[in-house]
Amino acid sequence: CRKGEYLIHYDQEPDWFYILVEGKVEVYGRDRDERMLKVCEFQAGDCVGELEFMYGHRTVADVRAKTDVRAARLHRQHFELCMGPAVDLLARSRAEDEKFDYYHERRRREL
Repeated sequence: CRKGEYLIHYDQEPDWFYILVEGKVEVYGRDRDERMLKVCEFQAGDCVGELEFMYGHRTVADVRAKTDVRAARLHRQHFELCMGPAVDLLARSRAEDEKFDYYHERRRREL
């Protein structure tokens, strides 16, 4: 993925989960008035897109390459086959990580 390209688009049905191998991405959510705001960044070794798979909903943010990015990607069907038993553990780790505060706030507003 080249700098400036999107890995994930806001409010879409997710197909892919990404593991960043090289580079950095920026995550852009929406405020209460649906204006775009930068939420956080992720870098090599981080994952993006897993929460939508775990909780079964549309994407809550755009994920755009801040630099050129290499990423491994896993289709939703394969994610569910591979991660089945580990989903609860992953969910707990994401609940405690401040990078995911926007995600949790956004989901509370939608419910």
